[in-house]
Amino acid sequence: MATARMKPSVPDRTEHLVVVDVDGVVDEVLVATADDAEQLAAAVVDAAAALATIVLPVGGFSSGGFVVVGHIVHDLAKAKRTSVRVESRSLQFASMGIKK
Repeated sequence: MATARMKPSVPDRTEHLVVVDVDGVVDEVLVATADDAEQLAAAVVDAAAALATIVLPVGGFSSGGFVVVGHIVHDLAKAKRTSVRVESRSLQFASMGIKK
């Protein structure tokens, strides 16, 4: 009878977030890469300067990779204070699979 051996998957993964604060309401938007995060943050700043409406794609990871799972809409013309920052978080986890 074959014995099952446990094999850890990739132990390190980085999560890139754009954190948008509009009048005290904080939204964290997950994006695929650090470049995407910088571009989205710049778009939020441009929309705030122009007092425009911006649509933020809310992302997530699935077995096929990064996917957009929804959207957040901010009308920055009505906002009194808007701030944005980019964060990168390293996620440490180990999922185990059974090799037969």
